[in-house]
Amino acid sequence: MKIAINILKKLAFFVSLLTIFGVMIVLGAYLFSAPQIPAIDSLKNVQLQTPMRIFTQDKKLIGEFGDVRRMPISLEQVPKNFINALIATEDQRFLEHSGVDIKGIMRVLKVAATTGEATEGASTLTMQTARNMFLTREKSLKRKLVEMFLAIRMEQELSKDEILELYTNKVHFSHRAYGLGAAAQVYYGKDVTELDLPQAAMMAGLLKGESAYNPISNPERAIKRRNLVLNRMLSEGYITQEEFAEAVETPLTAKKHTADLDLEAPYVAEMVRLDILERFGREQAYTEGLEIYTTLDSKQQIAANKALRKGLLAYDRRHGYKGPELLIEDFNPEDKEALTTLLESTPTIGGLEPAIVIKVDEQSIEVLNKNLQIINIDWEGLKWAAKFISDTRIGPSPKKASKVATVGSLIRILDAGPKLDKKGEIVAEHQWQLSQIPEAVSGFVALEPKDGAITALVGGFDYLSNKFNLVTQARRQPGSNIKPFIYAAAFNKGFTPASLVNDAPFIKVNDEIDEVWRPQNDNLKYNGPTRLRIGLKKSINTISTRLIDAIGADYAEEYLVKIGLPDEHMDPYQSLALGTASFTPLEMAMAYAVLANGGYQVEPYFIDTIQSAEGDILYQATPKTVCHECEQMIINRQLNADKPSPEIRNYPELPVAEEQIAQLVMDPRDAFIVYDMMKDVIKSGTATTTLKRRKSSLLKRNDLAGKTGTANDYKDAWFSGFNDGLVASAWVGFSDHRRSLGKFEYGGKAALPIWAEFMEQVLAGTSERAIIQPPGVVSAKIDPVTGKLAAIGQNGIFEYFRDDNVPTEVAEVETDYDAIYDDINSNLDLPTKKGEAIDEEEQEDSIF
Repeated sequence: MKIAINILKKLAFFVSLLTIFGVMIVLGAYLFSAPQIPAIDSLKNVQLQTPMRIFTQDKKLIGEFGDVRRMPISLEQVPKNFINALIATEDQRFLEHSGVDIKGIMRVLKVAATTGEATEGASTLTMQTARNMFLTREKSLKRKLVEMFLAIRMEQELSKDEILELYTNKVHFSHRAYGLGAAAQVYYGKDVTELDLPQAAMMAGLLKGESAYNPISNPERAIKRRNLVLNRMLSEGYITQEEFAEAVETPLTAKKHTADLDLEAPYVAEMVRLDILERFGREQAYTEGLEIYTTLDSKQQIAANKALRKGLLAYDRRHGYKGPELLIEDFNPEDKEALTTLLESTPTIGGLEPAIVIKVDEQSIEVLNKNLQIINIDWEGLKWAAKFISDTRIGPSPKKASKVATVGSLIRILDAGPKLDKKGEIVAEHQWQLSQIPEAVSGFVALEPKDGAITALVGGFDYLSNKFNLVTQARRQPGSNIKPFIYAAAFNKGFTPASLVNDAPFIKVNDEIDEVWRPQNDNLKYNGPTRLRIGLKKSINTISTRLIDAIGADYAEEYLVKIGLPDEHMDPYQSLALGTASFTPLEMAMAYAVLANGGYQVEPYFIDTIQSAEGDILYQATPKTVCHECEQMIINRQLNADKPSPEIRNYPELPVAEEQIAQLVMDPRDAFIVYDMMKDVIKSGTATTTLKRRKSSLLKRNDLAGKTGTANDYKDAWFSGFNDGLVASAWVGFSDHRRSLGKFEYGGKAALPIWAEFMEQVLAGTSERAIIQPPGVVSAKIDPVTGKLAAIGQNGIFEYFRDDNVPTEVAEVETDYDAIYDDINSNLDLPTKKGEAIDEEEQEDSIF
């Protein structure tokens, strides 16, 4: 008995020593790792790295930038199948342990004791969360100890649900997707709540090895891993045998999806990204979940995207088909794998899908698209494709499909939407057409004239193929698009819309550089003395050059600088009147805003608000804003400044802060008169022919004004136009400044359709917003031939004048009334007889 007691005492002593030794080891391990364990507050207030997200003013997502893709979600959003799959495969005792699985840890210690390194482990979900949140993936005993104690601390401070929520938001799923919310978008293009059982199991299985079991890069191994996960879920009782059998037979549906944006505005998104990087630095910009709300209007942006692409494709078609992008050697239509690889490696550009011609009939072709669908393109979609020879010449119209396409060609196709019959009824869901990527480029921008807020911006045909922003970076000659400002400068020097300027050949000799300048009208026709209203409407070069010669090129340049155009990109020569300076489409839109808002300079801006992830306002735009009411209130204050009554000095608050009030840079009277003259450009000038041909609804409105522009040798085509609430400018050209768009590709033909398409969509169903006649503008009846006041009883026309510059001379009675009626008729919107040279309306002077 004594022996047994002695043995028990020794055993108890030995166990006590082991216990003390174990406690000392644990205490030592804790002291060893304690400095690296985060504070309790950091466990409760974890900041997840979240990318910046960029929105339109009406909260449509247009961009997402960051080092990781993460969409923070709550545990309630996580499918129960994913949680069950996770626990079944990663940590079956998760709901029971306190952060550390003792059996697993003993195995780690045994390996560490024998090898000196902790090369393997049985991390619990809590330990994995601790590692993902605070530690590295280094395999060492020290890191494992820190992980253990941190897991225990987390279990003390956080609930199991909170730990699971942290885990699902932090864990990496490859392809830069952090968290299940982002992974659901990247792999399946759907919201996390929509994941089904096979997809949830696939996501859980991927965590075992992001590369080895990735459904995109290793689909076969991924399916095996998914089925293993499903088997574990069946063993643990999370799913039934029927659910298991159905899930393992489900084919793989994962493929890489890009960010799920609400609409296309990549050029603006990039502008915002660069701005935010400069404001906040890379770390805060990419990781703190900033939300940026731009000034974009989603309806306008969608319309701008459509208008620019439609306009460029129309121009491109006029100049012929350049042939397929690739002729496949040893073409085999049965080799679907090779064809699929080629098609998937060829990106869709500007809505133009790649396709391979597999059959050519008499007047139709069959093509194979990325989805291995066979599409028929009939003659309506092919007959445009006359052969491109040069920018000014195309071949004869094709008569059969073999002249257009050959089997084994990689081409571009465009879905033009539902096919309609003559009654307007849909006869086919798709109307496929042969197409090609345009070589010409374009930029388009729209903004609000009252404060410069950019409401739509398209910097090119397709951002992925060309990231150069043509709206903000392309400096091109505006041609006649500059003329309204030359006229406004002349009005400030005493000219009026009724002033007569001689439309005749003009010669200017520059003795300093021994150069003779001979600007010409594009049609080489001259009309003699012509009123300025007619000169602007018809965009007559010689009138603009004589105007700038009269007011002085130096003054004209100063005037253009005053309204906001950059001085460094123009020189004070007479050719400035014909647009030989270099401006961007955004700068031109800004200048036209001065005309639209009554003479005030505004600065274009595109960021309205910047918010933190918590919703705090970090920045709010305070743009210079036109405020007519403010001006009157300030004048009243100044008038009452010396009056003693305190009641008079109790002024109401200004609607706009005084430092935000836009500066007046153009006489409002001149701005209105030029606007009224530019309305003629729409109704009976260089824009009319194109608008009539497209049966534009804009011709029914009386609030729109605009101006075409064509640079020398048709290298640049412009149209800028506006009403009281919206300014828009379109430019078309080639990236190569030396290349011409082709003969007769005026601004009214190449650029105006883009502006018109945009305005037709945006203004549809809206009331007119004409610019109100300001004080100091009067109307008087004039003789349309001489520009003098009409004689008593004369059937003259009315014209606007500044009240300090109304004509005083009265026309002679002998005035040529036949000329009067001809001139009046030329201003009316009358139908043109067949055979008349109506195209003269759209001609602008581009040769000088």
